[in-house]
Parts: sequence; C-alpha cells; structure tokens
Amino acid sequence: MDSDLARAYAFLERADMAGERTENTPVGEAVFDDAVPRRLDSNYLHVKRKADGKTVQAEAKRLQRRMIHVSDSELGEQLAPHFTKKGWLVRRHVVMAQLREPEREADLSLVSEVEEPMLRAARYQVVTGQPWAKPEVMEQLFAAKELIGQRVTARYFAVVLDGKVASYSDLYQDGADAQVEDVGTLHEHRKRGYASAVVLAAIAEARKAGAEFVFLVADLEDWPKGLYRRLGFDELGYYVKFIAPHT
Repeated sequence: MDSDLARAYAFLERADMAGERTENTPVGEAVFDDAVPRRLDSNYLHVKRKADGKTVQAEAKRLQRRMIHVSDSELGEQLAPHFTKKGWLVRRHVVMAQLREPEREADLSLVSEVEEPMLRAARYQVVTGQPWAKPEVMEQLFAAKELIGQRVTARYFAVVLDGKVASYSDLYQDGADAQVEDVGTLHEHRKRGYASAVVLAAIAEARKAGAEFVFLVADLEDWPKGLYRRLGFDELGYYVKFIAPHT
C-alpha cells in the first residue's frame, strides 16, 4: 500500500472512524461506540483479512454491525458482487491528498472560524431529503463531532452571509497530519467559490499549525473530487463500504 494512503487510513482509524472500543474477529476488527450507536462510521466491521462474502456477512450479523468497511479496494471489489446481490448499498470513497499547489484561487477573507453548533442548521439543510437524515441520527452525528474533538484537534470554518452559514468545512488535525471533512454548501449559494474558500482556508490554518500531510475523502463516483483536484489534491486510492439495507 502507498505510504501516503496508509498514513491517511491510520489517521481515519484514530479520528473520524474511531470508536470507544474494538473487538478482533476472524476477518479483521469490529468497531463500537455506544455513545453514538446510530453513526455507522463509529460502528462497523473493518475487514482486514481476505474472506468470502458469506463469511464477512455472517461476521457482521454476529457482531450486529450494519456497515462493513474494506480498506483494500481489490478485496472490496471481490466482495462487492455478493453484497450487491444481497441488497446492501455499495459505496466507494476515494482518498485524496494535497500534494501540489492549487490551480484555483479563492477569497479566503470570506471565511471565518466558528464553533461547531453554528454549522448545524446548514448541515441539516444540506442533507434534507436523504433517507438516513432523521433527527435522531443527525443528533448523533453532531455528538460524534465532539467525540472526534476529544481524540484530535477539531476546528470548523464557514462562509457566513447575513448571519447564516452558506458553506462550511471541518478540519481534524493531529500534529503533522490533517483531514478536511464534511464540506457542504447550501444549494442556493453554490457555484460561487465558497466551497473552495472554506477548504483552502482550513488547509491554510492546518499548515500554520504544522500540518505536512493534508487529505480528504470524497465519493469516488461523484463530482466534488474534480473540484478537489483543482485545489491541489491527487488520488491515493479508495476503499469500499457496504451498508445493510433498511438502515
């Protein structure tokens, strides 16, 4: 595995995808966080060893894990036909690192550092219509932000217009490693450069605080990864997630 990709995965495991405890299994490791049981990225089966789909699914059922995370994309693709047939949702997420100067500029003066609760109304609005965006789930996603902030430094950036958040981004940092996460822009404020501004502002602050390696995770099959390329990010590799039906 590429060393930068391994570095990003290690950061995810101790920050955004960490839990309060883990349990070894024949196929890898199960992650649990009883404080936020509805947050899938805190409660999942992490497949680290080669196994067939039937075995992996049986382990997920035994451990009551509704999400399966496969870091090795080759293994993930081998398992994908089984889980697709079983009705699980298959998601591919690309890991990108800023390894060069951005091709695109943005007005960073528009961006302010804010407290996380200020972003919640905008976060709700951005995910409106998603079948999983229920109030009880959203409350746990917000609670998870606090938990992440106990493991690493968590900071939040926004473009605020007339007192309301138009665009936002999270920044998680642990020494020389940093992750830009949960970038969102309200629909009516898109195509104005605000997303570029919040991402580049977060990165600038991370660099000031000593970050040498800055990465993010994007949907492999969606358009934002094209924006991130223009902001100096290159693809390191991807991982696969399987999400149980009716969750």
